[in-house]
Amino acid sequence: MKTMEVLLLNDSLDKEHLLKGLLQYNYFPSQKRNKEELPPILNSKSLTPEISEKLIKLSHRKDGYDQVEYKMTRYNNVPRPLNIPHPIPYTKLCHSLHDNWEKIEYITQTENSLIIPKKHSDDRIIIMDYENTKRKIERHIKLSFNKKFYVNTDISNFYPSIYSHSISWALVGLEEAKKDRNPERWFNQIDKYQRLTKRNETNGVPIGPATSNIISELILARIDKKLNKEGFEFIRFIDDYTAYFDTYEKAEEFIRRLSEELSRYKLLLNIEKTVIEQLPSPSSLEWIVDLTTRMPDKGNISPTNIIRFLDYAVTKQAISPDGSIIKYAVKCVIYHVKDDVAELLLKYLLSLCIKYPILLPVLDILFGKITFDAEFPYTDQLLKILNEHAINKRSDAMTWSLYYLNNFSQPIPRGIAENVIKSEDCISILFLYLSKQYDNEIVAFCDDLTSKSDLFLLDQYWLLLYQLFFDGKISNPYKDDNDKGEVFNILKNEGVSFIESR
Repeated sequence: MKTMEVLLLNDSLDKEHLLKGLLQYNYFPSQKRNKEELPPILNSKSLTPEISEKLIKLSHRKDGYDQVEYKMTRYNNVPRPLNIPHPIPYTKLCHSLHDNWEKIEYITQTENSLIIPKKHSDDRIIIMDYENTKRKIERHIKLSFNKKFYVNTDISNFYPSIYSHSISWALVGLEEAKKDRNPERWFNQIDKYQRLTKRNETNGVPIGPATSNIISELILARIDKKLNKEGFEFIRFIDDYTAYFDTYEKAEEFIRRLSEELSRYKLLLNIEKTVIEQLPSPSSLEWIVDLTTRMPDKGNISPTNIIRFLDYAVTKQAISPDGSIIKYAVKCVIYHVKDDVAELLLKYLLSLCIKYPILLPVLDILFGKITFDAEFPYTDQLLKILNEHAINKRSDAMTWSLYYLNNFSQPIPRGIAENVIKSEDCISILFLYLSKQYDNEIVAFCDDLTSKSDLFLLDQYWLLLYQLFFDGKISNPYKDDNDKGEVFNILKNEGVSFIESR
């Protein structure tokens, strides 16, 4: 059978770096190229493999653990929940994947997936940004040559729909997995520890940590291989498929066969996003082509032409809401802006952040270019942005606003701080705590959590609780847990802080 040529070469990923990457660089949500999910001071770099060896020896709850939720705002302002699992199930899952790497390493030899685990220059093992423009164009030209139709489709509600037992089915086959249910078997261990990250539930995996990317590839790589053998030519970006065909009938057959194979793992195609289109077609979306033709020349980025370009992007966003147009436009120019234009661009973008909080992370680039000799001039704007998104409970918008206010040591009014606490958002309250202005109120919030004697509730705030415990503000909230709170004790004794600088 004809198979598609390997399109993506990956650097080798050895077992040692796999564990390091999972624990220290891809535990918290950090999969975009520029790490835009969370402010850079929040990371797990100090959670080394040596420390995790102590955590995996601790007993765990049979009914599993809950996780921190962090709402990431998308271009259409609909939130996407990201997750940070509790350290006990997460470290056990990491070690299970690491210990069995030779059996699951097949995911790095895929011919179809554009996102596979590999060692990147910054030590992450998963980066999920789209490929660069030149490579994308070359791929489109190559695969569409002499073809008449292409298919675009994806999996419906992918990560929340992954059935944990299907991990074992992918690893050893359905028959063997159903016949051998010994929980100590390596493939059942991976299933078990995955379930422990999410209340021992069989449906869904956390969105954010690289463990979930590996688990998704364990399943989808098996399907890729089967479809390859049947002669289909396609590429896959996570759960998004693009395939090329000589005939319309062959395109329909691909959709049918993909749907059949997915159903074996209890996954469904997204019918609303499944289309068959005629070739030739452009290699880029219409709005990308339009914007790039209007982009200011890199050597001539004046205040006038940069604002006109962004004005056009704002207009385009209003009539084409199905793409991250404004953010794309900003990224096209922000790295080439000189210091004298940076402050004007910052003012312009701050005015958009109320409606488009997706822009907040890129402001970090501009703040790094500007020197404020006198009083910091943007406190009022950031506070209004913070309050607006606290009311709407947008985790990322609150967190980034607080990060900037903290960086410039700005006071946060009590009413706005109360709105942040009322949002009950773990990461945002953590960044309010980092302002060092509302310790008593946040300690009271944590004491209230502890008083409810609900371990799952504590898990939803474990990161906030740990930081206050690390700083000596509260006692160990997990003293009545299976491990008697040893997870926090070990982390603190080993000097693990998830806040890099204070």
